[in-house]
Amino acid sequence: MTINITVPTSYPELDEKQLRYVCFLLSSGQYDADQVKALCLIRWGKLTDEQLAVLKPEQIAAFLPMMNWLLEIPPMPVQLEIIQGHKALFDAQLHGLDFQSWLVIENQYQGYLHQKDIVFLNAIAQILYGANIHLAAPEAYAVFLWVASVKHLFARRFCNFFVPSAVDGSEEEENIHQKLVRSMNTQIRALTKGDITKEKEILAMDVWRALTELDAQAEEYNELKKQYDKHGK
Repeated sequence: MTINITVPTSYPELDEKQLRYVCFLLSSGQYDADQVKALCLIRWGKLTDEQLAVLKPEQIAAFLPMMNWLLEIPPMPVQLEIIQGHKALFDAQLHGLDFQSWLVIENQYQGYLHQKDIVFLNAIAQILYGANIHLAAPEAYAVFLWVASVKHLFARRFCNFFVPSAVDGSEEEENIHQKLVRSMNTQIRALTKGDITKEKEILAMDVWRALTELDAQAEEYNELKKQYDKHGK
């Protein structure tokens, strides 16, 4: 029997129902990586019981690498358009989100990474969906995936500003919080150029516009530093 399998090859290809299924599997804690990939392969490949009956375990295993992308951060932002009846207020790339809200999302996201408490994702959902939502596990994973994929996009688009830094695993939560506050204040000061009368205007700026400016400033700084290093020695 010849079996042809056609399945999505990346997160952006998933529809709402498929994304919900992935988030359910990955948030359930009941399946390991290969089981998640196999279940998605079977469902999306529309394999029948007859087809499964003739497939050997090693044949199924041979298909699993084509589903490795399920365990990675999406290359482009993905979102659940509706959670508990509430429609997302922004597109997947967060166009139209104000800079102040992005700073809050960033802080809540970092809080979740360090404490693994869903309360941080609930706070993010309140901004993204405009409602006080108590997320179920699959929905929480979807919110996490949305922000994580946006951050990956921003890191590529604004590569001068978002420079990877080494993380000290011994860093205490209080120091992490202080670091986030300093980073937020530094970004605001860079945009206002020290003029506090412009702070309200800056915080209301679209996040894409704000990051574009911060990236341009970082690029200018890097060029000046190169020139100084070249001629200053």
